[in-house]
Amino acid sequence: MTALTEPFLPLLLAVAAPLLWGWRWRRPSWQMLLLGVGSWAAIGWLSLLPAGPTLRQSYGLLVVLDLLVVAAALAVRPLLWRQRLADPALVRPLLAVLAPALTCALALGLRGVVMEFPSDGFVYYTTYFGSDLIDTVRLDPLRYRSPANWFFTAASFLFGFPDALVPWRASLLAGLNTFLVLAASCQLSLRLTGRVALGWLTALLFLLGMGHQNFSFFHQIALNGTLPGLALVLAAATPLLGLLQRPCWPGARSLAAALGLLLGAAYLAYHAHGVTGFLTVNLLVTTTVACLVVWPSRRRLLAAAAAAGLLLAALQRLPWHPRLESFYAWPETMRFVHDYRVLGHRFFYFWPSLPVATWEPVFLAALGLSLVCAVVWRVRRQAPGAVLALALLAPLVLLEWWAPFISDLVFKLIEPDSAYRLVWTSLFWLSIPAMAQALDPGGRRDRSRGWSRERGILMAMLAGLITVLTVPIGMRGRSNVFVSKVPHLLTPLEEVRPADGTTIEPILGPLRELCGREPRLQGRSLLSDPYVGAVLGTRQCLAPVAARDITKLAASTVETGQYPGLLSALVSTAALRAWLDERRVDVVVLRDAYTPYESRIARASNHWQPDLLSRYGDLSLNRLSTAQLARVGFQLVRHQHGMRVYLRTPAAPG
Repeated sequence: MTALTEPFLPLLLAVAAPLLWGWRWRRPSWQMLLLGVGSWAAIGWLSLLPAGPTLRQSYGLLVVLDLLVVAAALAVRPLLWRQRLADPALVRPLLAVLAPALTCALALGLRGVVMEFPSDGFVYYTTYFGSDLIDTVRLDPLRYRSPANWFFTAASFLFGFPDALVPWRASLLAGLNTFLVLAASCQLSLRLTGRVALGWLTALLFLLGMGHQNFSFFHQIALNGTLPGLALVLAAATPLLGLLQRPCWPGARSLAAALGLLLGAAYLAYHAHGVTGFLTVNLLVTTTVACLVVWPSRRRLLAAAAAAGLLLAALQRLPWHPRLESFYAWPETMRFVHDYRVLGHRFFYFWPSLPVATWEPVFLAALGLSLVCAVVWRVRRQAPGAVLALALLAPLVLLEWWAPFISDLVFKLIEPDSAYRLVWTSLFWLSIPAMAQALDPGGRRDRSRGWSRERGILMAMLAGLITVLTVPIGMRGRSNVFVSKVPHLLTPLEEVRPADGTTIEPILGPLRELCGREPRLQGRSLLSDPYVGAVLGTRQCLAPVAARDITKLAASTVETGQYPGLLSALVSTAALRAWLDERRVDVVVLRDAYTPYESRIARASNHWQPDLLSRYGDLSLNRLSTAQLARVGFQLVRHQHGMRVYLRTPAAPG
């Protein structure tokens, strides 16, 4: 069992078990994904319950179960493996599902991910993946909270509970997450379209269009719980969407079983990332509408209308999110949220206006194809029901951003600045290929000039979309939805290494030793610049006074927002002592020098000032000297790795 806690062995076993089980017993890809990702979710969730087993006990059980699965797959009637591997039916899933997912995952794993302060990828890397945090994670059984989810514990298990992730290990984790979500997406694309090429188009659209509007997908989302959560929901939704492909009503029992599978997996996925809850709701809404269109029923229509009315009425009784008002202080060019009035009632709507929203063109393309798909279905009744459900996702997201009453779902239940995440629930990387196949007349018997012209237009639209997503167009200082993410993908990792936390992490060990020798430090505060504070975070016993605060990123706002009053307190020993006492500061960490650093991603995104790390050298904090700190009771206890650590000496008794 000890060998299986070494790096990579748990990972290989966790990936091999569902694959061997599925191939050996001819199970579909979505069942392999449910077995693999679902088992991590269930075990991680179990270990986070108040009276549950420890993480190592839970994942030890998972290791045993995976070993049994592998042994059964290899040992039970082994001669059948030759027949299974020779099965020609394996070729299409290998080419359409495994090949694109594995290619993209290997490319990302080898290329690596950028973890640059203050981006979210930096936070995931420095905050959530150390083994010293494992025992601090707690589960809220009903609501998602960022550190309280099974994804980070599963990631720790898969990589052998490392003391801290190194960049190459984070790159492998990003590759694994990419493989999971692309495997789930490509298997659903193959199931709905039957086309191998569309699996590759699905992967391409995902990589070019997915992610936060300001950052490349490779740099941002691949280290958090969004991707395994999406993979779990997509795998669980496959049976429900498959029922919509049938021309006749499948029966309430079949629908209930498919619905129960989706809801069960969605509950676990929600604890990997909260956005999966909106994905589940939107899938349920669109599949219900598609069900009513494909299999008309007056009774089911009345029941659905009544449920929708009750939901909207319940939402109207909830208060607006308190952070809505804070958006009025934002510059107009940076605002996500706006408002308008209808019949005297105030409504809010969302549309990002930052200059690099690369998902906007692909979302607009999905909206356009959705409209065409709905018209074609209405006239010719040719698009399958599952494609109709996917075609409704993008318009539903637009309603949730803009429409009165419906937009309450966003602005009352989630933080308004997170509304952009709803675009992921449109599944544009999957819906566009599915709709393109449904609209493509190339496989039909009617090959008239009109059909050929329509197919040519469709191919030109897709080629134009990929060109827009791939080719960067520079428009500095103006809103530009056509800024490509490709330059972000090509950013040299060495270029951002000064801001990825590796230069600060060496001080973690000495601080932990200090915490061990000085029990009185527990719960006290650490004074440092925000970059140092963000790296150290909760990975030692001290709480940083200043860390990553996205509302106070610029050096000027850091000074006034995270160190209020420090500048004026420097003129007096008594005032400085009072300032430190008020914040319970017992340890101060100062850096010797701040090297010049310019962030290419910051220049492209306008999300933070490019020279932010260098400008931290101008903070009043760095005016503190050893002599000045000594006068307020601090002693220099360590000077290494370009940093000075000062410890407050305890006051003499009496």
